[in-house]
Amino acid sequence: MLKKDFPIYFDDTKLFWPSKWQESYSVVETTNQTEAGTDQVIVTRYDKLSVSCEFQCSDVWAAIFTNFRDQDSIAVKLYDLKTRGYKTRTMRIRNFKTDPEKNSQKLKDSNGLYTVSFDLYEF
Repeated sequence: MLKKDFPIYFDDTKLFWPSKWQESYSVVETTNQTEAGTDQVIVTRYDKLSVSCEFQCSDVWAAIFTNFRDQDSIAVKLYDLKTRGYKTRTMRIRNFKTDPEKNSQKLKDSNGLYTVSFDLYEF
């Protein structure tokens, strides 16, 4: 199976492919120092996901993304490299931006095209 066979879902909404999708993973850990001066590291988690993404879309899709922005959390279902299948992660949207495309308001039956970008952070 190819990654293209695994579209991204926000809650139950199937998304189209983004123009940018950059994943980064962080380690959640706590470091304490003992009386002897050595570090004790407690790793809570190895794969906390952050995503920077961008979608070029119609005004209808821009409104859909705006609705997701206003939710406290969303279930993001996406392809996971480790399992080579779907994994659902609880995430929040931050740094939401919309940018109307120049002269796109002239398109018939449309209020223009937009570039919508935001970051996703896993809980």
